[in-house]
Amino acid sequence: MNLHRRSRLAVAATIALLTLASCGRYLEARLDSPGIRGETVTFRFRSPSARTVQVAGDFNNWGAGDAATGEVLVGLMRRGEEGVWELSLRLPSGRYRYLFLVNEVAYVLDPANPRIVPDGRGGKAGLVIVP
Repeated sequence: MNLHRRSRLAVAATIALLTLASCGRYLEARLDSPGIRGETVTFRFRSPSARTVQVAGDFNNWGAGDAATGEVLVGLMRRGEEGVWELSLRLPSGRYRYLFLVNEVAYVLDPANPRIVPDGRGGKAGLVIVP
């Protein structure tokens, strides 16, 4: 490899590293959601500003409760470190559609799950497959 080509590669590598370093604060660790271990499915959702996050889906008849009155169904998630909400459920083998309900008003797709299917109501939902 000639000296000129090595110099160009070194400059390109330096630029790439500097660009990556300057964007580091925008890069977040990818969440494992939904995480599946046997019949236990763990849903995770990062939202530091949320007051409540619930999981609504085929497994709880798309139900959502009213946290202010204490009416909360199985899908209420717990807030953990760095605003990551989490809920583990035991689900039998099958295919389940789901969405996150943030602050009891906004249904949101799971950004960590690339499996997206029609929700049966004209929108989209995440899909989890429990083996």
